[in-house]
Amino acid sequence: MTTPIALASIHRCFEGDIPNILATSSADGSPNVIYLSRVLLVDDDHVAVSNQFLRKTLKNLADNPIATLLLLDPGDWRTYKLLVRHLGNECEGERFDDARLELESLAALVGMDDVFALKGLEIFRVLDAVDVPFGEAGG
Repeated sequence: MTTPIALASIHRCFEGDIPNILATSSADGSPNVIYLSRVLLVDDDHVAVSNQFLRKTLKNLADNPIATLLLLDPGDWRTYKLLVRHLGNECEGERFDDARLELESLAALVGMDDVFALKGLEIFRVLDAVDVPFGEAGG
């Protein structure tokens, strides 16, 4: 049995230490699963995903705005499943500028500053967040 959780209680999942996973589906139900370089905690009800390479994902979200995020806690390796609804894109403002600077710094460290360009932050409303018992992350 899973129990709803508060996003603030899983703050380590939003530190960017471990890539998280976003699953979407197309209008015909075809799945698309990607690893994310960054998921940001916006507030108690919203998260943001950095958009560098989300072309297919954004097409899926336009057809079906409901998606699933799997977050991993780098401290204890627990998995959390978030049911989210895509609200839109943010490409300016303090949160965007902070995310862009962080991404540029990381890209420079690994010699990929010409590859990682932040196109925007995709904002999601969290509809449900649960702790997934070990071994059940796929279900």
